[in-house]
Amino acid sequence: MLLSFELDTLRGTLAALGLALLYVSSLYIWPQSFHRNHPTSVKQRILSAVLVTMLAPCYLLLFGSTTSIQPQYPLVTWIGLTNPLSAVLPLALTVLLFLGPIFQHFVTGESFFSDYEDYKDVLLARNLIVAPVTEELVFRGCLAPLVIVPLGWATTVATLPLFFGVAHLHHACGLYRQGTPLLRIVTTLLLQTCFTSAFGGFSTLVFLTTGSVIGPILCHMFCNTMGLPDIGSISSSGYSKSIWCAHVLGLVGFLVLSPMLLTCQRFDSMYCNL
Repeated sequence: MLLSFELDTLRGTLAALGLALLYVSSLYIWPQSFHRNHPTSVKQRILSAVLVTMLAPCYLLLFGSTTSIQPQYPLVTWIGLTNPLSAVLPLALTVLLFLGPIFQHFVTGESFFSDYEDYKDVLLARNLIVAPVTEELVFRGCLAPLVIVPLGWATTVATLPLFFGVAHLHHACGLYRQGTPLLRIVTTLLLQTCFTSAFGGFSTLVFLTTGSVIGPILCHMFCNTMGLPDIGSISSSGYSKSIWCAHVLGLVGFLVLSPMLLTCQRFDSMYCNL
């Protein structure tokens, strides 16, 4: 079935907000008996995220039109379940961005999975598989079609990351229940929101440019594997100058090459025709 999406700005924004809230609220339908990293809580939230992600395409169908004179495409094309080879270039750029942390892990011998020693298997499944797949399918594959026509490319790239960033604010509930000081909660959330929003902007650009959600998923998996850069421990590593150089080279290379390589001329994306 061929579809198009022609919502106005208000309807598109509200529809996107509704799906984002559905995803986040589904994580809290379970009794909050354990902290978010407890195996039972993790498994419950995995189930919620998977179910909402499976329902998201049906939600998207509620707003599609089969009679429009505008370009129409299959639902799987709108969601981006196409062209897996387009993921290679965005993933390479993401690896380049993390050149500093990769080099730091290499010279210090620290494991990439040191944060997952407790409840290792279930945390790895959530952070490195379930979260990237479900969040990208929902926040990129199913939200972008709702807002791309009324908002346009630039505003979509700027707006969708806000849905994605705000969707991570619910972590404040867990920190509060653990007795974390308010100032630390605010600082942690600001840093996390900035990081997730920045990644969300890049991921949205990748999705629209390539027309595929595979690239954002793989980039998300890699980012979750690496985590936030451990800037605080660079000075004590014994290789501080080399590590800082790697950080700068990776960031500059990413900023220079991304706009050169992520272009509609390079990929056959249906979003480039809207």
